[in-house]
Amino acid sequence: MHTVSYDFIVIGAGHNGLACAAYLAKAGAKVLVAERSARVGGGCHTEEVTLPGFKHNICSVVHTHIPTSPVYRDLELEHHGVRYVYPEHPRGTIFPDHKTIVMHREPERTAAELGRFSARDARTFTQLVNDYGEFFEATYLPLMYSPPLPPSAQTAELEKSEEGRTLLQWQVSTPVQLLNELFESEEVKVHFLNRLTVLNIAPDQHGLGWICLFRILLAEAPICVGGSGQLAAGLRSALEANGGAVQTGLGVRQILTRGNRAVGVEFEDGTRAETAKAVITNVEPKKSFLQMVGEESLPDTFATRVKNYHSRGRSLFALHLALSEPPRYRAAADNSSVDISFSQEMFGGSVEEQVRAYHDIAMGSPPRRAMLQVTLPTIFDPSQAPDGKHTAVIWQYAPYNVSPRGPEGWRDLRVEYASYVLDLWRSYAPNITQDKILAMTIQDPTDTVQINDNFINGVEVVGDLSPDQMGFFRPFANWSNYRSPLDGLYMCGGYCHPGGGVHAGAGHNAATVIAEDFALNKWWG
Repeated sequence: MHTVSYDFIVIGAGHNGLACAAYLAKAGAKVLVAERSARVGGGCHTEEVTLPGFKHNICSVVHTHIPTSPVYRDLELEHHGVRYVYPEHPRGTIFPDHKTIVMHREPERTAAELGRFSARDARTFTQLVNDYGEFFEATYLPLMYSPPLPPSAQTAELEKSEEGRTLLQWQVSTPVQLLNELFESEEVKVHFLNRLTVLNIAPDQHGLGWICLFRILLAEAPICVGGSGQLAAGLRSALEANGGAVQTGLGVRQILTRGNRAVGVEFEDGTRAETAKAVITNVEPKKSFLQMVGEESLPDTFATRVKNYHSRGRSLFALHLALSEPPRYRAAADNSSVDISFSQEMFGGSVEEQVRAYHDIAMGSPPRRAMLQVTLPTIFDPSQAPDGKHTAVIWQYAPYNVSPRGPEGWRDLRVEYASYVLDLWRSYAPNITQDKILAMTIQDPTDTVQINDNFINGVEVVGDLSPDQMGFFRPFANWSNYRSPLDGLYMCGGYCHPGGGVHAGAGHNAATVIAEDFALNKWWG
């Protein structure tokens, strides 16, 4: 049997795998990225799923951290065709009475907008920006793009300042508790609570209040020109420009081991490839370790942790639309900028409604209330549709398992629920009559898994973002440093710190650890 050899083989060409491989290739290593599907990018996926010329982003749309990340700078992604545009108004929350809160990139303007609902809340927001804005800017990105600190070290750092000690208290609270402590206006609370729901974080989840604070202060929504798939294409270009190789249509069946060391892979076609240094997996942990390695080759405690890794949060029911014109919201009478916000978010009029909707999802009941997020990338990047036309994606947050039938329940429900979601949206944007919808494609949570089976149960952040699966505990306690119990086997996927989403943090961090372990030329900072 013919066997080829590489320094490193990366399993899975999602954006983290491509980023990790590109760093190692530029360090002089011989690298192969093996991808089972016919395309690269994982969740960075742009496809014409309605009509020719209409580009739809099937999973990720906004890449909040990429343009300011070391990955964008180090890999010179702009030279590889990756460019971003920044909407002036990142988000607009629309309430059932068609009032709205529109975020601005400038905190002063956001404070003025909040002041329309509560002068006190506007002052509180301004104070939070003054107290924590520079702190987050100085610490958050460096923490994302480095291995996670042990809890004791993180606590020791926070204990050094009054602001840090306050954060420690907020760290153990729920998002709802934090918002109730900070703000008086129900509309302001709902507006900021929305920012957690889009991260797949339950509003009453203890231990996540501090993330709510970060989302309050975050006000950017960069969109990749040409669609999210362009980021994947740029990462592939950066990898290949430095001598790395990508092979699509090449699935990995098994990670080969010798003793306690990973030494290569066997592909689904029966061929094999050896590694002189390491195998790096970008595939979610259950497939990587229980299937590709095999439970019998793992320490019992580690195998148990892999089995217990969970993806039980909300999923997404999506509608991809080709439109002849953009929506004009009734809420524009309150603030015209809502029509040109990156996304419009309709999550009800009270915190209690949002909590109840999340409980409905947890019980397997698709919400019969608004849990809507809508975005039209073509308002900011016209290249994603024919001249004068638009693409829209509507997300309604929903369960993967529909009670009592589980995922099979979507077979009977998907068409009716699509009609319900569409009518719900059109009640906010009445100009979108049927003749304005040129085509529509339904993507229920089971479709999301078919598109990318890394998204277990349709959870697009590759494992729940809960306190037991974040930071030093992601994916597992004692194994958050991108290594595994097998020598020569590393992890680089969104199930690693800093978590799912498009930022390439796990790919960058894994490359850093690997370069140090093998004394490579670590050319990046």
